[in-house]
Amino acid sequence: MTCMKTLLPVCLVLLVSTGAFGGTDIDLGGKVVTFTNLQGRVFPDVRLEHANLDGVIYSLTNGAGGGMVKFKDLSPNFLASLNIPLDRLQTAQQRERASAEQRLRYDAAVRALALKQQQQEASAASNALALAQAAAKNQPATGSQQNPGRVKTPRVR
Repeated sequence: MTCMKTLLPVCLVLLVSTGAFGGTDIDLGGKVVTFTNLQGRVFPDVRLEHANLDGVIYSLTNGAGGGMVKFKDLSPNFLASLNIPLDRLQTAQQRERASAEQRLRYDAAVRALALKQQQQEASAASNALALAQAAAKNQPATGSQQNPGRVKTPRVR
């Protein structure tokens, strides 16, 4: 239960910070273009669908998929040619930093929870072993040698 109380707010912040509830897309009108990102990858004849808070969403003209190119990977001149405000790049960078920080906090919470569970399991195993050892010391020996120092001999009359 404590795990859910810890992780639920983190998940909600991640959803909000990724724009899952936002209506801030810029329609790019489905223009078919060829462009190259800053890493030198060429995107030939792709249909530009829209720009969200993080990048440009495109689809392949052959209908075989699509993707997103982050604003940080596009030249300011290309963004300007699409009428995308340059402050989108700053916003995307801020969102990326915030998302990375949230992931770090989430990962730390998951690691802490896993460590706590391991410690509880180790403690439970240690307690069970101690109880078993104590029970073994307090029980009389079983088998044919109940009194090993005394041998019973039959009485003859």
